[in-house]
Order: sequence, then C-alpha cells, then structure tokens
Amino acid sequence: MDDTFIQCKRTAVVVGSMVIPKYYDPKTVYTPKDIQTDMLSQHGVNLSYMQVWRAKEKALQFLRGHPADSYSKLPKYFYILEKTYPGLVVKLKKAADECFLYAFVALCTSISGWEYYRPVVVVDGTFLKSAYRGIMLTASTMDAAGKILPLAYVVVDSENDASWKWFFEQFKQAYGERTSMCVVLNRNESILKATSIVYPGMPHYSCMWHIWTNIRATFEKGHLQLNELYFATARSYTLDEFNERMSKIEEIDPRVKSYLYNIGYHRWSRVHATVNTTWTMTSNIVESLNVVIKDARELPIFDLLEYMRTLLERWTNERLLKAKDHIHTVIDGVKRYIVCLENKKCSCGQFQLDELPCAHALAVLRHRNETYENYCSPYYTKESLLRTYEIPVNPLPDESKWNVPQHLYDEVVNPPTGEKRCTLPPY
Repeated sequence: MDDTFIQCKRTAVVVGSMVIPKYYDPKTVYTPKDIQTDMLSQHGVNLSYMQVWRAKEKALQFLRGHPADSYSKLPKYFYILEKTYPGLVVKLKKAADECFLYAFVALCTSISGWEYYRPVVVVDGTFLKSAYRGIMLTASTMDAAGKILPLAYVVVDSENDASWKWFFEQFKQAYGERTSMCVVLNRNESILKATSIVYPGMPHYSCMWHIWTNIRATFEKGHLQLNELYFATARSYTLDEFNERMSKIEEIDPRVKSYLYNIGYHRWSRVHATVNTTWTMTSNIVESLNVVIKDARELPIFDLLEYMRTLLERWTNERLLKAKDHIHTVIDGVKRYIVCLENKKCSCGQFQLDELPCAHALAVLRHRNETYENYCSPYYTKESLLRTYEIPVNPLPDESKWNVPQHLYDEVVNPPTGEKRCTLPPY
C-alpha cells in the first residue's frame, strides 16, 4: 500500500479524533476550513483541504458510526422505546429483500394528550440530507398555549401515495378518530388520496399561505392590494365580512375570485369551514418544526430519530413546568375558561383583545396573589400616563404682564377675507 495513502489515513484518524466534540450538537457548523484554521493556529500544523475534509468524515464516523449501520440499530432502538414508553406506537417496515422502507414513531406523551387539544392535524414532508437521503413526514398540532406539538414522525424512502397511506394507517392506529378531526396540508395530492382512504369523510383544508403563493405566481397584477385583503378574507368571522372582501378582490382581479371559488371556499375560509380550525389555517407549525430540525436532517436515521425524541422530551418538560405555572382553568357559572398568563390570553377572548386581564384572568391572579399590572398593555400603566403628561401646560401670565419685542406689537394680522357672519341679538 502506498506510504502517502497510509500517512493521509493516519492524519485523518488523529485529527478526526481531536475534533469529535465539535460535532456533538448537530446545529454546530464546523467546516473543513475551520479545522484547517484551528489546526494551524492551535497546533502549528498546516494541512491540505483534502486532509481536513477526511478528518471531518472520520470524526463523524467515530461519533455516529457508518450510515448503513444506523439502520441495523432500529429494531433494538424500537424495542427499547416500547419498554421505556408504554403506550407509544412504533413501526418498522422493510421490503422483501430486508431493505428499509419506513419507520414510524408516535410517543406516548402526544398520544395520551390527544383528547385535550383540538383535533386539527397539520402534515408535511421535508427532505433528508443523510447518506441515504429519504423524506421525513410529520404530523403536528398546537397545544393550549399555542405551541407546536409533534404528534408523529416517520422516515420514508420517498414521498408518494404508498408512503403517505402507510403513514396515516399508523397514525390512525395511534390516535384513532375524533369528532371534528381535520387535516391541514399544502395541496399535496398523495396526502389527499391517503386521507380519503384511511379517514374517509375527514375534512381537509388547504394552507392559505400556499394558496397565496400560487396566486402570486399565477396572476401578475394587484399583489400589493390583494395581499392583506386575501388574508383578511380567509380569516373573516362572518359571511357578511367574507362577501364584502370577496367583492373587493373581484374588483381588483376577477380571475383571483374564480381561482379561489374553484378551490372551494370551505378549503381555505374560516367562516366556510365545516369544522372549527380556530387560528390553525396554515401549515406554518410544521414548517416551523422543519426549521428546528433543519440541521438534524444530515444525521443518520438512528441519530435523527433520537434527536426527535430528545427534542420532544425537552419541549414536554419545559412546557409542563410552564403549564403548571401559567395555564389555569376557571369555572364561571356553568362555563369553563382557559387562561394562559404567559401569552396573556383567555378563551373568552377579552384578555387578548382589550389587553387587560379579564374577570377570569383576575380570578387566577388573585389565587396566585399576583398583581395585575404585569399583565396589562404598557399603554394602560401609570408610567405611560405620567409620561404622556410629562411636559405640563403651565399657566400664562396676565396679558398686561407680557414682555415681548416691540416689532411683534407692530406686526399686523388682519382677519380672513370674506363675509363676516352676522350675529343676531338674543331675544
């Protein structure tokens, strides 16, 4: 074997072992160029780019193993998950030749909490960048505090009719069906086919942001005028509001109204929806999740699935502490209201609209022995009031005491031209 090759291999092993800690966190960006710079500045060793590139590959191999080995860990990993988290649903599917096809995970925390949040499921897929590529499909919702809650995640070889159908079959096994359950998606035909088979009759809604993106791409005029108007139309609370705004859209560009009509108003308009989706009218929550896991997409499959588990573990622990401290249930007569102090919201709607604690929030604050000032808009505070009148309007001295320059006495200011209003004497 060539001595140069052996030397290069040894260099990659030595340097790779030195930089392993740099790659513990998938979010860390530590390039071969960074290795090259650090080795020169810290150790006085000048390495070629190829040497440091091989060193990075070695470090990742030491840390995560060979990408192919990651798949062989899945049966053992799923077994441990089932033992550790009773009630979770995991499923591994392979082809006839034992090659990987799909891996599904729904943790028990999300499953057990399913009945306590609105059954609006937002689904999407994101490309993976590991050695064997693939797609991660996710289903998420929003908790009572408006935070992202992943319901299930699955790695598939490709995004198609079969993979989405398998995804929803496993999802149904984990979560079953609920009244008023619906799915929000980005007009993916494979998702539409899969839900119609696995959840026949379940309403599905289009992400209003994706519809707007298509409008901008299809119709060239009126974007500035249509932007706010379209989103206001989608969020309308009454039919009168909706119809008035649609008329304005038609005035700007009749083609846009026809386009929205052909999609179906019930697919994107809150007031036409057959179930209440509240404010979940876009797929932004899964897209926000995709941003969070962006750097993890380069991980081998075992590390990726473990990254998702630890992410959900961390979010659950953090939110549980906050929920115990900030989310409260208030019974007002026969009605139940949810107060979230952290977000300054109450399910009655008054807290967030008036930006003042409502009666339900005040009840919570009294129970916690807290003052209400911290939960008011700054516009209502004593400090804002004092600053409003910080510069007083002081009284003027009597006119006889005015001391002004002579030229101002001499300046002439006549009344306006025109007819003077005639005033009649009182009776």
